Amino acid sequence: MRRAVRAALRPGDLLRAERIRREFVSSFLGDGRKLAGYTREVRESGLLEHLRERGREFQETVAEVDEQGPRSTLGAIESREGIYLYSILRTIKPRVAVETGVANGFSTAFSLLALQRNGTGELHSIDLPREVGREYGEGAFYQGKGRTGFPPGKEPGWLIPEELRGPWTLILGRSQEELPKLLGRVGAIDTFMHDSEHSFDCMWFEYNEAWPALREGGALISDDVNSTEAFHRFAREQGRPPIKIGTGLAFLVK
Repeated sequence: MRRAVRAALRPGDLLRAERIRREFVSSFLGDGRKLAGYTREVRESGLLEHLRERGREFQETVAEVDEQGPRSTLGAIESREGIYLYSILRTIKPRVAVETGVANGFSTAFSLLALQRNGTGELHSIDLPREVGREYGEGAFYQGKGRTGFPPGKEPGWLIPEELRGPWTLILGRSQEELPKLLGRVGAIDTFMHDSEHSFDCMWFEYNEAWPALREGGALISDDVNSTEAFHRFAREQGRPPIKIGTGLAFLVK
């Protein structure tokens, strides 16, 4: 009911979401029945309910900490975007998936659910953690970093269900330092997702590091593609049309 009310009040958002859905199906999945099937898998898994409950826990936990400063954010992608991300990994069936940026673990959870359903694959995540309420020295994070962080006493990806964590490896540090080393260890990769530092330099660095390691037919996914020119410039240089799966979320197929 709440979703229907919001849609009625903001019809432009509904039309935009429908355009994104149609583009995703026509440009990548090829059949709307596939998306319907993947959507059903996610809903029947119980992951959406789990994430909503953990989201409420986050808000309750950080409310007191945030009383003295700017409000912290969960950094969650929308459930629709999570289903699209799940659909990409279900379709490609990656043997090796890599991502940068974990925070509380929303997008990571959708990726791990896809790997579980595929019955194969591993996910390697790089994260520079920010704990809500903790003081960090100047330069610890890039200047444009938002207020996304995880609650005190938790760790990056804390809301990911335990039963999904088997194929997951978490690496703490800056992607500029850790990504080249990770790619050197794992070799060819099947999917890459950027969701870490949304500066031009970092995004450009990550795309150019990951693309050569990405196999033909693999996907380079990026959040916050509208925050800088990096994603659209990279897409033009590679001659690959971006496929949107959200307002600021898009991917390229190699």
